[in-house]
Amino acid sequence: MAVLSEHFVIAFGLPCTGELCAQLLDNSPLHIWWDGSAAVSMFFVLSGLVLSLRHFRSATDPNLVHFHLGVFFVNRILRIWPPYCLVLLLSAVLYSLLVTNPLPSNALLPPSEWISGLWHQHPLDWRAMWREAFLLDLPPLIVLIPQAWTLSFELALSLLLPLGVLVAHRSSMWLALYCVLLVVFLDAPIFLLHFLFGLLLAQHYGAVVRLIALNPLRQSAMLLLGVLLYTVGDSLPGRLSEPLSWVGSGLGSMILLMVVIGSRRLQAWLSWAVLRHIGKISYSLYLLHMAVLIGLTPILLQFLAQYLNTRLSLWWVGWCFSLTISLTLAHVAYRFLEIPFMALGKDVSQWYCTRRSLIRVSNKKIVNR
Repeated sequence: MAVLSEHFVIAFGLPCTGELCAQLLDNSPLHIWWDGSAAVSMFFVLSGLVLSLRHFRSATDPNLVHFHLGVFFVNRILRIWPPYCLVLLLSAVLYSLLVTNPLPSNALLPPSEWISGLWHQHPLDWRAMWREAFLLDLPPLIVLIPQAWTLSFELALSLLLPLGVLVAHRSSMWLALYCVLLVVFLDAPIFLLHFLFGLLLAQHYGAVVRLIALNPLRQSAMLLLGVLLYTVGDSLPGRLSEPLSWVGSGLGSMILLMVVIGSRRLQAWLSWAVLRHIGKISYSLYLLHMAVLIGLTPILLQFLAQYLNTRLSLWWVGWCFSLTISLTLAHVAYRFLEIPFMALGKDVSQWYCTRRSLIRVSNKKIVNR
């Protein structure tokens, strides 16, 4: 939702009428509600945590007894790739309908050059559209789903995560050293460190709970530190290099997750049904929201400009509309795209495990004979 809000702000500006308001919402921790870059950091840290946690349930040493690498690869690919390809197809159809006409505009809240040029200034043929379907090798310019660059890193790094778990079993310090060396000297993606943060948080989950639980003062201090680091890229604009900004927001994401892990109150709040559902559909929301901002939001703003006479009212109605429509479409996509492919992944996993069991039983009989 923060990524959607950032793209809406880049497309139509901030809900401000004065310079002070713009400064507060842009260059301070108040930026957090539309800090899409920090949200990307949270996305990678959370991914590393969730994918690793199953292996560190009872100790800091991973339990890999029932882990099957092939099953993990199949599940991960089916979880990310097919929904992406289907949304890409929907975006291609919408692109072909809209690209020949300029983006609708109005005087109160005109679209920026950025949103106006995302599709309209980049003509594509069907071969180029097909090229964008290969997540592990996306073109330098991604047109149909421009935010998909993060998914390319997500898929590649998540497929390497089992190797990180194995190294962590030998030594967490060595794993951290390897990751830093890969990023600094071998030009590995900076987001490798974010996956590292998530993996280490999973490995030391129990220690984090003991450190933070039942200590409100410590929770508050870490929450403040986490927010400051999470938003550091925009609180200190131009003062930090891009890599340092990513590392700062990644560390902030890890600290915020540590606070949640150690706070039953925050866990109860985040367990509200509506928040849990938004979490479930967040992948579809991430995939679909740009199509809404390009294809539907400008049309609505042009229509509403006839009835709303202030920029601020038009901004809020447009933002609420974009969010509501995106969430609705994400719910539909989750129900009819994500769930079937998750079920397919479970079926493939069950078939694979059953087949392995039968092969083991057969081999055992042969040996006994």
